[in-house]
Amino acid sequence: SGNGAYINRRTAAGTLADWVADTDSITESTGTYAQAPFLYRTLATRGRVTRGLQARGKSYGDLLAGEMAGKAGDFGESYESACVIGSTAADANQFNGLITLTQATAGQIVICTNAAAGDALTLDKLDEAIDKVKGSGNPSDLLIIGSFKGRRALNSLLQAQQQFNDVTEIQGGFRVRQYNGIPLVTSTGMPDVLTFDGATVTAFSGGATTALLIVNTRFVQIEELTPLTVAPLAKTDSQFDEFDMYSDSVVCLDNTLGAAIVAGITTA
Repeated sequence: SGNGAYINRRTAAGTLADWVADTDSITESTGTYAQAPFLYRTLATRGRVTRGLQARGKSYGDLLAGEMAGKAGDFGESYESACVIGSTAADANQFNGLITLTQATAGQIVICTNAAAGDALTLDKLDEAIDKVKGSGNPSDLLIIGSFKGRRALNSLLQAQQQFNDVTEIQGGFRVRQYNGIPLVTSTGMPDVLTFDGATVTAFSGGATTALLIVNTRFVQIEELTPLTVAPLAKTDSQFDEFDMYSDSVVCLDNTLGAAIVAGITTA
């Protein structure tokens, strides 16, 4: 409910805990909390099928239902892209995606090189990024998210056994490759044309690099106000039927240490 998801993020106290003797008083040391707002954003699309097309296509099935299914695919691609490269700075109607949320904490960025052209991925850099993610000691909670090129860059570094036999099943029944017990998920939302300035990803197009995201699924979630909804529209013209498809949601990063990025992976 409301206009967004509000996450209470905790900052640990300066003194974590003390060793005390039997007669010592325990010193109070309490963490502090700050509220992080993640405002809901609406993704929507509209489809239309003309009366004539439906009449001519009756023998091939329900074209309106087919168009709805096709639009659902279009919707999913746009949503996946936003989850990775969404940016309220680029589009105020959009939520921030994982790259933007992760790069907001400088300590969670690992770069392959300080050259804007990028450099080849190394396992040392990937391991460094994994180590930065809170809870990385339990690899089953983590995901490595990359493009097809990013996945191939990692595959080329792994042994043949890992490439072809070392697989695991994740939620949804998908069987994917893994690295050190961490599932590797390929996303078409991760571009291979990221602009890199030697320190961070500065734009999501116009460059020749890609990135790998490492996220802890205990700290990354999608808060949903309105699930994906299909609403047929009132008929205003005998020539066509229309429908809207929409959802209200936002990607949340509960803990700023819950994700890390390997940036500057060359795709040239």
